[in-house]
Amino acid sequence: MKNRSLIVYYSWIGSTEVVAKEIHRLTKFDIQKIEEKKKRALGKIAGAAMGAFLGFKSSIKPMDFELKEYENIFLGAQVWAGKTAPAINKYLKKASFKDKKVWLFLTKGDENIPQQVIESITKRIEKKGGKVVDSISITTKWDPKTNVPIAPEEVRDVVHDWLKKGGVLEE
Repeated sequence: MKNRSLIVYYSWIGSTEVVAKEIHRLTKFDIQKIEEKKKRALGKIAGAAMGAFLGFKSSIKPMDFELKEYENIFLGAQVWAGKTAPAINKYLKKASFKDKKVWLFLTKGDENIPQQVIESITKRIEKKGGKVVDSISITTKWDPKTNVPIAPEEVRDVVHDWLKKGGVLEE
């Protein structure tokens, strides 16, 4: 991909970050993490899910890049209770996607394709002048007792195939 591209993602437990870093490893695109101002306590899954379900927005730290410098955005988000996480809600509200091509990569806890989440994010991006080019959702088997994110080797082939299919990788 010749134009400047950015991977931007939010990851509470770490699985979305694993996917983002795999995209970065394969593409060498710039990468930026969305961080909440107040660190979310691990183990508070019920409150996190309720916040997502109700469409809350959390305060996020300022980011040290300008989206206007990029044509392609790879946006990573988690699916909580069938909705987007509060940090992603805030990011989508703040960011300008004018003339941006956006690829969505989502992590989730079940085998279902989160079509409502994809449609919700797509509508918000399109409302701000962007276009969602493609999306992928990856199931993670998160165990709240061990709190271990998905292993990179578990996503390597899926991410590679997705990027290749989308013309991002030229192999």
